[in-house]
Amino acid sequence: MNQIKDLFLSGHLKAGDRLPPERDMMDMFEVGRTTLREALKGLESIGLIERSPKGTFISTNFNNAYAESLVYQFYVSEAEWDEIYEARRMIEKEMAYLTARRSTEEELAGIRMTVELMEKAVLSGDQANYVESNVLFHERIANAAGNKVLLDIYHSISNLVVQSQKVLGMHQEQTLVKSVMKDSLEYHQQICKALEGRNAEAARKLMEEHIGIVQGYFKKA
Repeated sequence: MNQIKDLFLSGHLKAGDRLPPERDMMDMFEVGRTTLREALKGLESIGLIERSPKGTFISTNFNNAYAESLVYQFYVSEAEWDEIYEARRMIEKEMAYLTARRSTEEELAGIRMTVELMEKAVLSGDQANYVESNVLFHERIANAAGNKVLLDIYHSISNLVVQSQKVLGMHQEQTLVKSVMKDSLEYHQQICKALEGRNAEAARKLMEEHIGIVQGYFKKA
């Protein structure tokens, strides 16, 4: 497993590449068929390779597999709910900081659009659209931060937050929307303004406060 992973990490194998036939890999790694197949099963389980009738390939969807694998790791480690939100707060505040410094005008326009959708949802009392726009707001900031590693970790944390809220009988911030939707909107507006003004420190501070308030709300729920 480690030898195949090293080929991937060194660039000798790239996403979408087909692995050599089993006999060739057995000779290459000096192992038997059973050992090789067990190694391939292990690599498939972590999402590095994909099997099909046409052969075995390096996954082209490894980022998603990586994010999902982190979710399982968090479950296995029995992370506390507060620890999950603490991690979310730390990651998202730094992504807001980076977005203020790195985002393009087009990306900022996309973030602004999600805030406008939230504003309309508040006016109409449309909770479902508010939740959807809220999730999209955070997703677009994560993408605009320009750090692929942080983006993968963000997706893992985001998925874990959703799962933890389902355990509490909630959907993504739905209870929050019912009770403090307007307050939540104000934070999103302020964060967006800081991003558009390229005020990285303010964006970081506001995002940290926002996630902290959401965390506190669910803690009481």
